[in-house]
Amino acid sequence: MARLARLRRWTARVACGGAVVIAGVVHVPAALAFPYRADFGSTTVLSEQPIDRAAMGRVLARADGLLATSPLYRTGLSRQVVLTDGGWRWDVLSIGVRNAIAFRHPFAHALVFNRSSVATDRVTNGAPLGGVRTLSGTIAHETTHRLVADHIGEWAALRLPAWKREGYPDYVAGETSIRPGDEALIRRLDPTAPVLTYYEGRRRVAAELARNGGSVDALLKD
Repeated sequence: MARLARLRRWTARVACGGAVVIAGVVHVPAALAFPYRADFGSTTVLSEQPIDRAAMGRVLARADGLLATSPLYRTGLSRQVVLTDGGWRWDVLSIGVRNAIAFRHPFAHALVFNRSSVATDRVTNGAPLGGVRTLSGTIAHETTHRLVADHIGEWAALRLPAWKREGYPDYVAGETSIRPGDEALIRRLDPTAPVLTYYEGRRRVAAELARNGGSVDALLKD
C-alpha cells in the first residue's frame, strides 16, 4: 500500500510538472528554440524559416494599417509573431486548436500561425475550403483579440458570443478565409462548419456597427 501511494504521488507530480512545462511552452514559444528571430520595433518575429526583413516589414505594415482602423488600436503594442511550417512546433503549441489557421491563447502576447509564407503573405491550415488567409490580415485578426482583451478584460472577451468574439477581429482584418463563391458549397457540405462563424460574424458586426453609429464599446457590451 505504501509503495502504491508513493507511485501515485510520483505520477501526480510528473503529470503536474508536465502540465507546467506545456503551459510554459505555449505561453513562451521561444522555449521551442525557433531558429530565426527578428525584431521590428515592439514586434518580435520567431520563425522556422529565414526571415526576409523587407517582406516581413511589408506584412506587418499592412497588418498595422488594418489595425489602425479600430479605435482600440494603440501604437507600440508589444507582441510576438510566431511563424511555423505546420510541423512539430505547431503541434506542440496548438494543443486543443490544431486545425486552426492561427491562434492567441488568453493572457498571452504570442500570436501563433500555422503554415506561413511571408513572401506570398499567406497562412493556411491545409483545408481545401476556407483554409487560406493573408498572413497580414490574420496578424491583424489575432492582434485584435489582444486589443479587445486589453480593453474589456480577458474573461469578458472570452464570454463574448462567438459572432462578436470572432466577427470583430475579421471586421478589422477586412477578410475571412471564405473565398467568394465558397459559402454555398461549404454550407452544403457542412452547415455547422466553424469557418462560417467567422464569415457570419463579420457580416453581423458590420451591420451592428452601422446601426449603432460605429461604437465598438456598444458592440462589445454583453
